[in-house]
Amino acid sequence: MKPVGLLLALCAAIPASAQDATRPPLVGVLSVNTTANNQPPATALRDALAALGDIDGKSIRLDFRLAEGDAGRFPELAEALVRDNPSVIVAYGPPAVKAAQHATKTIPIVASANDLVASGFIQSMARPGGNITGVSLLVPELDAKRLEVLHEILPTARRFGLLIETATRAPAVMQPVVDTARALGVAIQNVEVGSPADFPRAVVSFQVGGVDAVNILSSALLFFSRRELGKLLLANKLPAICEWREMAASGCLASYGTTLRELFAIQAALIDKVLKGTRPGDTPAQQPTRFELVINLKVAREIGVEIPQAILARADEVIE
Repeated sequence: MKPVGLLLALCAAIPASAQDATRPPLVGVLSVNTTANNQPPATALRDALAALGDIDGKSIRLDFRLAEGDAGRFPELAEALVRDNPSVIVAYGPPAVKAAQHATKTIPIVASANDLVASGFIQSMARPGGNITGVSLLVPELDAKRLEVLHEILPTARRFGLLIETATRAPAVMQPVVDTARALGVAIQNVEVGSPADFPRAVVSFQVGGVDAVNILSSALLFFSRRELGKLLLANKLPAICEWREMAASGCLASYGTTLRELFAIQAALIDKVLKGTRPGDTPAQQPTRFELVINLKVAREIGVEIPQAILARADEVIE
C-alpha cells in the first residue's frame, strides 16, 4: 500500500472519540439570544475566559447555541449540544438550565439564573450536588429593591407595572416584590410575556391599567431583547427600571443590579475550575457582591421625568 493510502486507512481506523481527544475541549453555551443581539455577552464571556488562559480557538472551543428569542427551542438545542459531547455547558436563565438539566445528568453545567437553590437546580450554595454549579443572581431581592428605587424616583406614583417573563415566574421569586409593594403602599399590575412579540401587548396593558411606571423583572429574554423593549418604552413615554446597565442604555429610565463584567468573571472562574477537573457538585455556587445604580438622564428628559437630586447623587453612573 502506498504511504498516503496507509495514512488514510490508519486515520479511518481511529475512533471518532480518539480524534476528538486531540481537539480543545468544547464549551457549549445555551442562550435565548438572537444572532443579532448576541453581543456584548459573547465577547464578555470570551474575554473573561481568556483572562484565565482559556482562549477560544486555542485552548477551548466556545460554541453558542442560540434560541433566537424562543425559549421553547431550548430542549432541542440542549439535546443537540449533548450529542456533541461538550466538556461544559453554560446555561443562561431558568428555561435554558432546565433544558440542560433534562438533557444530561453527567456533563457539567455552569448555570446563571435566579435563586439556584429555590429553583431546585442545586442542593445548596456550598455543596451544589449533581452536575450543576453556577451563579445565583439574587433575583427576588434585587427585583424588590428595584421597585423601591423606582418609587424613590417617582414618589407620587401609586400604581406600578411588573413585566415578567412567563417562564421565570414563580411564587418564591414574586413574593418579595409583592411584599415591598405592600410596604410602600402602592398597587401593582402583573403582565407576562413569552417572547418579544408580546411586548406591544404588554405596553398597551400597562397603559390601560393606568400604571405610572414599570419594574422589568429579571429575565434573560428581557435583557437580550432590550433594544426592542427600550424602543417601545421610549415611544410610549413609559418610565421603567431594569436589571442591567445595558438595558438603561437601551431605553430604561434606570437600572440597578450587578454588572456584566462581574457576572462573566464569576462564570469564567467556575468554567475554568470545571475544565481543570473540579466536580460541579463540589464547586460552591457564587453570588454577585457589587451592585450599581445607573440613571439615564437622556431618557428622563425625553419622557418628561425629573430625577430627584438625592438619586442622582448616589448613582454610580449617569448617562447623558
